[in-house]
Amino acid sequence: MARILEPLRPLVSLLLQASDPVATAAAATDTAAAAGTALEVSAVIMGAVVDQRLVPYALSHAKILDNEGNLTEGAPLLLAQAHAMVAMSVDEGWELVLTVPAFLKESLSTMSRDNGGPGLPLDTGRTIREVAESAQANLLIAAPYLHSSFTTALAPALSTLLRQGGTATIITRALGWSAPNRSNANVKAVAVLREAAGIARDKLTVCSWDETGLGIHFKIVLADDQLGYIGSANLTPGGTGAHAEAGVLLRGSRVRSLSRWLQVVADELTRRSIT
Repeated sequence: MARILEPLRPLVSLLLQASDPVATAAAATDTAAAAGTALEVSAVIMGAVVDQRLVPYALSHAKILDNEGNLTEGAPLLLAQAHAMVAMSVDEGWELVLTVPAFLKESLSTMSRDNGGPGLPLDTGRTIREVAESAQANLLIAAPYLHSSFTTALAPALSTLLRQGGTATIITRALGWSAPNRSNANVKAVAVLREAAGIARDKLTVCSWDETGLGIHFKIVLADDQLGYIGSANLTPGGTGAHAEAGVLLRGSRVRSLSRWLQVVADELTRRSIT
């Protein structure tokens, strides 16, 4: 069975880039089953994934499209199988996320081709932005090093969330005047988020480690206790675009467990700043 399903893996990797992979796979399957065209099926997937140019190749590799670019007779069944594979992958709860610097891009492309591509890992910066944009009720951003150029990219999602009645928590370090080595970069980055909050600033909680030592070192972005990034990348241009970094995109109960732990951290940082 694994060998039979192998041609579907590049398509499954693409579908897993979507903010809601299962719903995207289901929509593509339903479109094909309802006598939709190849263009309509492709549009469903392209509208949800990052690597849009790879969609025709993945559909052809899976025998969902024929040599003329039309849906094959078996397309609905194959898409249904891809849907099931996506659902199982999501149930596993995680996907690889990487920041790939320029000097490693060719090596990554070679590795992908050698393993049947286009199963490229998710991109760190894009993944973090998509996690933030998915938040409907609460958003948590935690990192020891921030940069205003990256928080500017997250600001629209934060603003929308707070205007709609959601809440957000920022956990970082060295914001206070009492911090041994106050971080101007972190202060500027948080100021961007405070400005984005606007009149809903009371719904934005900012916690900072302002004592000696690093204090906190995790790099995490969580949305609604359902979707989250955790990895080595700081929320800076280097961490999300220039350095070699590795992380994962998490879903489900793992995210809820992580969220509870970070709430404990936020509460303790708040208590220490008061006392």
